[in-house]
Formats: sequence, C-alpha cells, structure tokens
Amino acid sequence: MPRRRSAPDSALDELVGLTLELAAIPAPTGDEQERGDAVARLFSTAGLAVERDAVGNVVGRLPGDDREAPSVVVSAHLDTVFGPEVVLRPRREGDRLLAPGIGDNTVAVAAIVVLARELAAGTLAPGGVVLAATVGEEGLGDLRGAKHLLRTVPARAYVSLEGHLLDELVVGGIGSVRLRASYSGPGGHSWGDRDAPSAVHAMLQAGAAALRAVPAGRHANFGVASGGTTVNAIANTAELLIDLRDEDEARLDATTRIVVEALGVAPRGITAQIDRIGHRPAGRMSSEDGLVRAARAARADVGLRPGREDVGSTECNAAFPVGVPTVCVGLTRGADMHRESEWIAIGPLADGMAVVRALLRRLTA
Repeated sequence: MPRRRSAPDSALDELVGLTLELAAIPAPTGDEQERGDAVARLFSTAGLAVERDAVGNVVGRLPGDDREAPSVVVSAHLDTVFGPEVVLRPRREGDRLLAPGIGDNTVAVAAIVVLARELAAGTLAPGGVVLAATVGEEGLGDLRGAKHLLRTVPARAYVSLEGHLLDELVVGGIGSVRLRASYSGPGGHSWGDRDAPSAVHAMLQAGAAALRAVPAGRHANFGVASGGTTVNAIANTAELLIDLRDEDEARLDATTRIVVEALGVAPRGITAQIDRIGHRPAGRMSSEDGLVRAARAARADVGLRPGREDVGSTECNAAFPVGVPTVCVGLTRGADMHRESEWIAIGPLADGMAVVRALLRRLTA
C-alpha cells in the first residue's frame, strides 16, 4: 500500500523544538520537579485542565471530561538515569538529536505535549483521553508514577510512550524484584579485633551462597556491593543491591524467596536485613486483545510494517496487576540508551507520532 504522509514538517519541527527544550532540564529519578513544572505549564497553555498528583505526576485532560469515566491513558516518564552532575547540552546534528536521556525518555515527554495541543484543538480525539508525564520509572523509582496513576485514574486502556522502539510493539512485561541486603556488626581493628565478625565477609559469603542457590536459567544480578571504611578495619556495615528478573511472575516470586533465604544467613555477631525495595510485575497481553489489535492496525494505517511484538521493562508493567489492557509504543530509532552519548533520529519521529495518533483515533472513535 502507498505510504501516507505521516505529519507536516511544522509538526515535526514543533516536536524537535520541544524535545531540545525539555532535554535541557535535569530530571533524575526522584527529582523530576523542574521538568514536571515545565510540562504542567505547557499542558495548561495548550488548554488542558492540569493537576499534579500526590507523587508528582503531571496529569492533563480536556476541561469538562468526566473524571470518573474510564479513559484512554497515555503516559511518558519524566525521569532519566542521569544525576544532576551530568552536563546535558542537548543539540541537533544533522538528522539526529543528541543529549543524555534524549530518547529515554525526553522525546516521549515532548510527544505528549504535542498530543496535548492537538487534543485541545480537537484534531486528535473527541475526548476521553488522559495525558500524563510520570515520575519514578528509572532505577529504584519502582514505577512509582505509573502505579499511582493507574490506581487513581480510571483507565480502559493504557499506552506508554518510549522514545526508542519504533520497530517494536511491547505487549508484555519482564518482571523484576529489587532487593537490598544489609549486614551490620561490631567492626574493629583488623588485627587487634581479628576475632570479630566482618560485615563485608558476611555479605560476600551470603551473596555467593545466594548465587549458587539460584536455579539454572533464572536471572540474578548483584549490581552494587559496598561496605567497610578502610583496608585495615573490620567492616561494621556492608550492603548488596540485587536485581532479579523473569517473564513469569510466579517463577520470579519463587526465585525471590530462594535468594532472600540465602542472603539472610549470617555468622554470629552479624545482623542481616533483607528488604524488597522494588517490584515490576510481569505479565503479557493476549495477542487477540482489542488494544493489541488496534496497535497493529495503527501501524498499518500509516503504512508501517508490523512491529516485532516483544516483552520489555516499561511502565506497562504497572498495568498487569490491575487488569488494564496495555501496550508500549516507540517513537523513533536511535542508540546509546543510558549513556551520555545517547541519540535519536529525527526523520522516523514523523512515523512514530503518526502511529500514536492513529491508535488514539481508533481507541476513541
């Protein structure tokens, strides 16, 4: 079939400009306030009714829309993996936009601002759409924003936008459990108190035992290990941060129990405490679900080939335990996610935005 013109040049220029503007505002996980303020102003200027919810999400809808009626909820997460010390310097180089976090997920936040303007202008959908810029997606954010959004906003469909992944349709979620294992003891001098137990030794021994206990084929990553104060002191504290993942929620839970039990074993004089500090539920949409079919059809509407249907770790994970149909839609192509050299291609953004518009029109027709 012939390719449709995906979007006028002015709309693409608008998206590029907003992306560069927002990419210059730091938004580390847990400190998204400034970028959220900018989005709230842009939503309000567009003509939406705007609120900041209890966790910091920016939520916009058409004035007069029934807040109790189930809506199509579209979100993009505000936060990036980069701390406030990282120099951002967003810029355009030819057909690329470059900046830390430009694709994950600044361009998607810019996209919902464009959608807000189109919604208010009546060119996107008749209503029944909620747009949200969410907090706490990355790192130890534990999907705080998406989870709260889906607890407080009635949703009949949930569409998460990501800057990358144009050639994919995320229809499932890889589950994850994050653990913090903490060990504490009396410490002391490495020779004078040499019979005292070491928190670092306890951590290493328990960590090794936990890794040995993980069944073959299951995923466990011990991402951060820390403890002690100096080479000639017995460590009085130590800590491990662990990431467990699985596509199956029951199997993930079983692995978690195994790891927690092994990590909790400590020698006399050492106290071990194991805390669950994050959980992204696993799940997968049926291939015949109406939202999945609509997302496939939206790609066809704008002349794109079928996307690879896959699982991922996105805000969609928050929808599975509450039974809300969900997909994650990507906007463009690029590389170097979670690196300061991250970039995205400008040209494919027109196709990505066209898919989102086509999907919303199908869902609100």
